[in-house]
Amino acid sequence: MNTSDFLLLSIVTFVLIDFGAGMVINYLNENSKNAPLSAEAAEIYNPDEYAKSMEYGTAKYKFEMLTSVITTVVILSAIILGWFAKLDLQIRERIENDLFETIVFVGILIVVSSLISIPGRYYSTFIIEEKYGFNKTTKKLFITDSVKQLLLSLLIGLPLLYLIAWIYQEIQSMFWLVGWLLVAVFSLFMFVFGTRIFLPMFNKLKPLPAGDLRDEIEMYCQSQGFPLSKLYEMDASKRSTKLNAFFSGMGRVKIIGLFDTLIEKLTIKEVVAVLAHEVGHYKRKHVYTMFAFSNVQTLIMFALMGWLLSNPDLSKALGSDIPSFHLSILAFFLLFTPLSTLLGLINNSFSRHNEYQADQFSLDTYPEAREHMYSALKKLSLESLSNLNPHPLYVAVHYSHPPILARLANLKK
Repeated sequence: MNTSDFLLLSIVTFVLIDFGAGMVINYLNENSKNAPLSAEAAEIYNPDEYAKSMEYGTAKYKFEMLTSVITTVVILSAIILGWFAKLDLQIRERIENDLFETIVFVGILIVVSSLISIPGRYYSTFIIEEKYGFNKTTKKLFITDSVKQLLLSLLIGLPLLYLIAWIYQEIQSMFWLVGWLLVAVFSLFMFVFGTRIFLPMFNKLKPLPAGDLRDEIEMYCQSQGFPLSKLYEMDASKRSTKLNAFFSGMGRVKIIGLFDTLIEKLTIKEVVAVLAHEVGHYKRKHVYTMFAFSNVQTLIMFALMGWLLSNPDLSKALGSDIPSFHLSILAFFLLFTPLSTLLGLINNSFSRHNEYQADQFSLDTYPEAREHMYSALKKLSLESLSNLNPHPLYVAVHYSHPPILARLANLKK
């Protein structure tokens, strides 16, 4: 077996392992969620609500299984039947510039994958989410969002890819370091300005209006030295009934966003407790630590790319006798799957730890947080029909936040 055949076998094996592991973990989670209603769960759901949450979970499980099968079949077909190499050949016959070949190749993949995903997203939004009372998205908004997301992917992703490909072409020996620095600078820009630039393209952010809620929040923010001018209300209700809040940005450019659904469904003190949690992320510098870890992950990836991309067998593994940057990088990311999964597990573990710290900050700085954070989390779970009994493996792979019962138990302590 030559090197390219070995790489092809490795890629197919990793795709199948990833698919099989996902199927097993989802199956375990589906069985785990159907546990009898416990005393802790009964604090959140009555029997009818609990049954509805399990039905919702099963509907999502079946859809995810079908989506996973279709996605895996398409990817394996493209790899084994040489679709990527055939696309590369078609582009080469029309474009002679290597950099533009890469841009056109990746651009076509972005457009095709976006179009393929539309039926699944439509079904999830207008069938599953609609059935269980979550969806507020209109068909017009769905189409508009899809177009905007596609255009942003192309307008942001392709120029960045062009620069990375140019760096590889011009300074191959130092590609891994210079390429990583470019991505790190871009990531920093997105961390600082991304929410302010791109979120308004989809949602309206407005300063929290005057009233009892703002007065209560103002007192808390002053006590913690957090600028109230950075607090916004977001019109999430035009897409979903689910509740949430978020912290974004760095340094002077930081904001806390409260979904209008959260403000509507929670009491004033519950909103302040949730806000205290978000301020906790800022005070505990979680954005900085997660940003640093993200860049360590990217450095590892670029170091491996710098080592492997010059190997022509990467392109051959996908069926092309002519080495190319885009085929090699596609093969690399398929081979990178096991390490990417491992880094994802570590990232999720850090994130869950940060959530516990933010909860603790809320308790430490807002005297009434224990009672009201507790009740707020219960409402958040009820309003989203959360799975109260996720399998530990599923939590490790997919959860950036601790399971709700674990957070409630931690608050009780």
